[in-house]
Amino acid sequence: MVILLRYGELALKGQLRRKFENILVSNIRRVMKVENFKGDVRREWGRLYVFSDGDEFRLAKRLSLVFGVVSTSPAYVCNADIEEIVSMARNIFGDRVIGRKFAVRARRSGEHDFTSVDVAKRVGEVLKLSGGHVDLKNPEVEVYVEVRNDKAYLFSEIFRGFGGLPVGTQERVLAMDAISAWFAMRRGCDVDCAERNELLLPWACYRNVNFVDLSFDEAIKSDYSAVFCSYTLEEIKNLNLEDRRMPVLFPFASEEVYTRDEVRKVVEEIGVWI
Repeated sequence: MVILLRYGELALKGQLRRKFENILVSNIRRVMKVENFKGDVRREWGRLYVFSDGDEFRLAKRLSLVFGVVSTSPAYVCNADIEEIVSMARNIFGDRVIGRKFAVRARRSGEHDFTSVDVAKRVGEVLKLSGGHVDLKNPEVEVYVEVRNDKAYLFSEIFRGFGGLPVGTQERVLAMDAISAWFAMRRGCDVDCAERNELLLPWACYRNVNFVDLSFDEAIKSDYSAVFCSYTLEEIKNLNLEDRRMPVLFPFASEEVYTRDEVRKVVEEIGVWI
């Protein structure tokens, strides 16, 4: 098996794309090394592939939590031949769809003598013969087939990540607590933090995170390029920001995306890996 890693925002960075990809690959390899996952990372345009020595589902879930990664999938691989694809789909998913509703989602890039519709149709037919029932709107099992050039990848699991930018692609900033540090890292920043929290290290892909004993008033007069805080809009009204020497960022000024409690739970989620 192989793990497919999808990333999004990196594609928007033009000439910096290669640099950002290199940092993302380095972060992934560091996570795998520190957490004792065996394998390697290979790169193609718009996609990373992780080849591991087992436990692909657990590794895929872990790597989905690396900032810069949009999603991951443990996938089975065969040649981009429609007969091989159909055979592999029957062998892998035939038992899973018995008596259940399923859908086939196929996509293709490169030159082939078949279309993505052909793939979906042929795979759907063989899974119906295995005892499944087609339901494209409310399937119990989704079978994905992705054909890229000379290889085809079949999978049913997609582990969603938080996207963002790889940690280390932006300047080092100061975060006043762990949950604002999480937001800073999601924007690609290396962080120092005014709150000690060992869970920040795995989120930072084990890059350097320093503890800095500064109050908020001291922080906004420091030499950091920016300060991240977890104050809400109501709390910001009581702050004196006139003496600040850098941008002060408040990701919770609007809680329409994430609340502080939600992010605190997310930060703690990574504790299962360390």
